[in-house]
Amino acid sequence: MRQRHRWWVLVVLILPLANSGCDTGRQSSTPLLTDNGRFMDMWGIYSRCSHSEDLDAMRMDAQRLSLAGNMTDSAGNPISPENEEPASMGPNVRLSADPWAMAAACALHAGQVAQERGHRSFAREMFQMILTNFPQPRYRYYAVQAREGLQRLDAGTSG
Repeated sequence: MRQRHRWWVLVVLILPLANSGCDTGRQSSTPLLTDNGRFMDMWGIYSRCSHSEDLDAMRMDAQRLSLAGNMTDSAGNPISPENEEPASMGPNVRLSADPWAMAAACALHAGQVAQERGHRSFAREMFQMILTNFPQPRYRYYAVQAREGLQRLDAGTSG
C-alpha cells in the first residue's frame, strides 16, 4: 500500500512539472502581433507623409516617426540608430524598417515640398531636424540631401 501511495505522489508531482517544462520552448505570439501592429502604424504614418502635400501634417508625421524610433523590440531591447553600418550614398535597402530612416525620409520630403512652395523657414526647420537628429553614418544620404537643401535656401534658390 505504501509503495502504491508513493507512486501516486510521484505521478501527481512529476506529471505537471514535466508537462509545464515541455511548454517553455513555445514563445507567445503576443509580442510578434504587437510589433507587427507598431510596424503597420509606423508604415501608415510614413506612407501618408511620403505622399502628402500638407506641410503641417508632414511635420507631425516626421516627429511621430522620430519618436517611434525610441521603441523597443519584442525582446525588450532598444532599437538604436547608433549601430554602426557602412555609410551609403543612396537610400539603404533593408529587409526590415528602420523608424529613424522613415523619420529622416519624411522630414526630407517635407523640407523639399516646403522649399518648392517657398516656405523657407519650414524647409529650414525640416532640414535642420535631419542634421540634428540623424548624424549617424547610416543616414548620410538624408544628411547630404538636407545640407544641399540648406545651401539652396542660403543661396536663395528653390530647386
